[in-house]
Amino acid sequence: MHNPQPIPEQAMRSLVFVALICMTSPTVLAQEAPTPSKEHAYLAKIAGARGGTMKVWPQGPAGNAMEFPFTETNTVILGGNWVQSEFQAGPYKGRGMSGYDPIKKKYIGTWANNMSPYLAVMEGTYDESKHELTMIFDDIDPATNQPEKMKSVLTDVPGEPSTMTMYKKDDATDDWVKSFVLTYEMKQK
Repeated sequence: MHNPQPIPEQAMRSLVFVALICMTSPTVLAQEAPTPSKEHAYLAKIAGARGGTMKVWPQGPAGNAMEFPFTETNTVILGGNWVQSEFQAGPYKGRGMSGYDPIKKKYIGTWANNMSPYLAVMEGTYDESKHELTMIFDDIDPATNQPEKMKSVLTDVPGEPSTMTMYKKDDATDDWVKSFVLTYEMKQK
C-alpha cells in the first residue's frame, strides 16, 4: 500500500496561488487598479497614529461616564482604496477596514473586536456641510446575544478636534441613545 507524502508548505502555497489566479477572471488581472476617488482621499486623511480620550456611559447617557485614553493607527492599503484601522482603549482592541463603494455611492466598512465574536458590516454617507460621516450597522450585543442597530457619527470640522460618537437604537422609543464618544487630540502642525 502506498503512503502519500505530505505536500511541503512552499509547494502548497504555490498551488493555492495558482488556484486563485485560475479562479480570477483574466480580464480582472489585465486591468489596472482604479484611481482612488475623492471619497477615498477623504478616508485617507486619517492615515497615521493618533489618540485621545474615550468617554463611555455604561449605564446610559444619564449615568456617570468613564474615561479611557485610546490609540488608533490607520494605514492606507491596497492602492489607496482601503484604510485599515487598529484601535485600543484599555483592554478593548478592535480592527476595521473602511472604503467607498462607487456603485452604491456609500462609504463601507467592517469592524471586529476582542470583546465580541461578531463582525459588524456598515455603510453610510458623508454630509459635507456638517463635516459628518454617518455609518449604520447591525450588531449583536455581546452581553445579551441580541441584535441591535448601531450608528457612528464621525465629525471632522476643520480647526476643531474630531469626534466619533456611537449610538444604539432604542427599540422601545426608536431614539438613538449615545453610548460613547471618542475625542481625538488635535495634531500639531
